[in-house]
Amino acid sequence: MGHFNLFGKSQFNSGYILILIVLFGISLRLFFFSGMDISDSLVYSEASHDLLKGDNIDFENSATLSTRLGVIYPISFSYLLFGVNEFSSILFVLITSIGSIILIYLFGKLYFNSKVGLISAFLFSIFPLNVFYSTRINSDISSAFFMGVGLYLFLRSELKGNQNYIHYFLSGIFIGIGYLIRESVILIGLFFITYILINRKIKYIYFLVPLGILFILGFEMILFYNLTGDPFYRSLSSQDFLKDAMIKHNYFGRRNLPEGLFHYPWLFLTNKLLVFFYIPIFISLLYYFINLNKKISPLLLWFIVLLLYLSFGSSNLLNYSPFGAVARYTTIITIPGILIFSKFIYNVKLMKIRKLMPTILIVLLVISLSVLTLNDNRELLKDLKKSYPFIDTLNKNTYADSRSIMAYNFISDFNLSKNLLEYPAHFEKINDSFIIVNRNMLRNLLAANNNIVFPEDIINIPAHWILVAEFGELKHDKIEIYYLK
Repeated sequence: MGHFNLFGKSQFNSGYILILIVLFGISLRLFFFSGMDISDSLVYSEASHDLLKGDNIDFENSATLSTRLGVIYPISFSYLLFGVNEFSSILFVLITSIGSIILIYLFGKLYFNSKVGLISAFLFSIFPLNVFYSTRINSDISSAFFMGVGLYLFLRSELKGNQNYIHYFLSGIFIGIGYLIRESVILIGLFFITYILINRKIKYIYFLVPLGILFILGFEMILFYNLTGDPFYRSLSSQDFLKDAMIKHNYFGRRNLPEGLFHYPWLFLTNKLLVFFYIPIFISLLYYFINLNKKISPLLLWFIVLLLYLSFGSSNLLNYSPFGAVARYTTIITIPGILIFSKFIYNVKLMKIRKLMPTILIVLLVISLSVLTLNDNRELLKDLKKSYPFIDTLNKNTYADSRSIMAYNFISDFNLSKNLLEYPAHFEKINDSFIIVNRNMLRNLLAANNNIVFPEDIINIPAHWILVAEFGELKHDKIEIYYLK
């Protein structure tokens, strides 16, 4: 078996610089700590805590998120070690984000040289999308990391001519772990199919990759058989959920032609977490597409094939359901995109651009810091945390929306001293009680699902309700607590 040499010939220089980049990446992520959101994070956290306590995970009412065992088990283990808090909740995602900085360096060194690897590592460490989501529970960052590790093992063996059975099998194992975290990882199969077709050869050793994936899937099927009695529970429930969600949200506008075809291009041009990096990435991509280099072609394939499927493919195997245009879905193409851009600005054939490389890196750093500073989508539980001590003192029945109850449950370390009740259909028969109106939460719930119906009194507060407390700075985002005689 070949040995992995992390730093190569210029071991000390490259090694020290990579360590500094990693430390800078960690500092940046902790400084711009995102924390829990008011949506998926709470579902993942609750399922992880249920697992830790030995309770049954509520698969039915979690939009299939709790079936992603590759997310639930690491968070549960983190809770076991460090207790329930925002940092322990995001620790697994943060570790894989930092791991991705090292991984992209290894890719750069493998395909080009250690200098391109270091440029790639630096760009990845400041990439706004990854910095932002590295400290928020999500399945995209971690799944992309494990998929990337699997692909690295495969491509390294191909490039080095190493017919090492263990590397190919481990490639499948890591991709399988990525699938346990997020289903869309399986899209990397399109890369392998295209890779084989272009090279016009298939080796028996390639079958070890799907064998490794099947090994992990078999493990998952055994777990779900023990938990639900159905080994295919995750895949079936996921397909059913996606179908229902797409219909409910009118396919997020993706079926409206022709504008539905341009959702991802529009995303790259308008999303502030993407635009400043992806415009130069696409310029680099165009250059290497025109000046095709066989060595760089696997990276081009990785980027182009997966982006095309994200843009036009279906998230449902039985019914055409285009992927929603969501910025974090693009994490599966971040590594090849940054690698191609790094090679472009270091290209010896483009001396004018290469001379500008330090300036380009500094400008991107300043832009990234500015974007992250201006991002107001962090610390979304701040007002809920401020209001919790007051709510904990209320000694009468207290009503709130279901998602706010989940948030308070998390804030209390899943140890609410009182039982918060969900809103009834109407408040005509309710008296001597408190009602929590979380304006921000209600607005977001309605935006996510316009079929949700809240009691009319929550939307238009009756004059006889007595306001006893409010928390928050912005009027339309405040948490208001009323007493109903």
